[in-house]
Amino acid sequence: MPNIARFAHSPLRRTLLAALSAAALAPHVQGQPAFDAVDPASVELSDKPLSLEAIGLRLFPPTDSTSFTQTVAGWITSTIQLPGEIGSIGVQRRTTTDDVPLVEIEAGVLKSTLGLPEETTGVSIDADLDTPQGRSLGRSPAIPAAGRVVRPFYVHLNEVKDQPFRGFAVLKMTATDFVLLQLSATEKGFEQARKDFEAMIASAQLISPDSLDAQRGSEVRAGVAALEGLSPEAYDAVVADSPNQFERIYRPAPGGAEADEKEMGYRRVRAWMGSRNDLSTGEPSKDAKPDGYLLRIDGLVLLDDGRRADSKSVYFLSRDRRQEAWTMTMAIRGSGAAKPEVWSELGARSGSSMSVQVNQGGRSSHTLRPSIEGPGYISQLESYLLPQLLIRAGKPGKYAFYAYDQSAESNRLKTVELGRVDDRPGLWRTTTRRVDEQFETADFNEYGRLIRSESSDGLIKRPIEFDRLYRIWESKGLPLD
Repeated sequence: MPNIARFAHSPLRRTLLAALSAAALAPHVQGQPAFDAVDPASVELSDKPLSLEAIGLRLFPPTDSTSFTQTVAGWITSTIQLPGEIGSIGVQRRTTTDDVPLVEIEAGVLKSTLGLPEETTGVSIDADLDTPQGRSLGRSPAIPAAGRVVRPFYVHLNEVKDQPFRGFAVLKMTATDFVLLQLSATEKGFEQARKDFEAMIASAQLISPDSLDAQRGSEVRAGVAALEGLSPEAYDAVVADSPNQFERIYRPAPGGAEADEKEMGYRRVRAWMGSRNDLSTGEPSKDAKPDGYLLRIDGLVLLDDGRRADSKSVYFLSRDRRQEAWTMTMAIRGSGAAKPEVWSELGARSGSSMSVQVNQGGRSSHTLRPSIEGPGYISQLESYLLPQLLIRAGKPGKYAFYAYDQSAESNRLKTVELGRVDDRPGLWRTTTRRVDEQFETADFNEYGRLIRSESSDGLIKRPIEFDRLYRIWESKGLPLD
């Protein structure tokens, strides 16, 4: 997605056009669409809609396309990969501080994409602009979409080799919210990608907030009933049956060879009956009388910039589920001997009163008091053991809960769909979705033991014996300390 200075609240860009004359900036207004309207018969759309609840739209993507959702620079972004590897479409909801006219938002996108300073005047999507970064190609005829009018426009970027064509469409949702759709396409695939882009835009429908609220309310009530139906003894059994295991996290290789798979990290998971005092040691106490449940997760993640993040989290929940506490530390280390950057979090809840203390790498600290409103809240420990708890309840269905989200620093909704796998007796499958549409699908055996999970961004997680995990990392020259 482009960096739209005015709308993303980033610093003004003032660098590129210092050497360009005012004449070079003067646009030639074309006035008419530069592209023909798309023939609907030239695009085959899927008959299964893609519902982007966090964005507020329902779309019908091209047949054989794939999609995933993630948070990019703080914005929830859904990406549709077009068939034939001709490009992709990003869908992102954004917010402005004021009621900004559609033409100004469009101009802001175009200026940001072509490297023009925000204060440049006379720019519109009909303008014929050519800068060192790229050139504008004009727009298509207006498209009715979701009860609005959308005007797709296009750009060719000079320095981009793989997918030099860009397409944009702005769909105004409210006075201060809009959806930005962005096409990235290859040279050869641009024309078909443009047709896919515009046909998908024309299929857009608004998702009614009332229908979402009714659906979520029903799912929250189902979730509350499922967990309330579990006795403390059932919770005891889930925790007692949780294995002390390592889990390998990796990105699969096209050919399936283990040597070609990319290691992303690993974690060790342990659960036990214990007391709140176990939080300080992270180990079961031999003498203390158990009054709750504890879960410890130790992990290592290899970051894209070559650094690594080591983490340790310990969670406590009382047997009556009214008290919880947790500690989390994360150390980010580089390849040298520099002192690691350490982040920490301390959380506690009593009934509906909750506080979280966050220390951001020693640079700053703050205390949060996330609100817990209405039913459906679950503890951090329950959030991690939720598939096993629902399997213990034994009722397939769709459930929703509110749980603390460390990345958002607030309590956010998550849904879990639980079902049997028809062709595999004894197998349970869960799909867990967050409010930003990221999801994880996991398979468990009849005892609630994890077999395999896959996240929306393609990461695989599997239980593994420590010795085998060690050999894999050793063979690839990865850190073992």
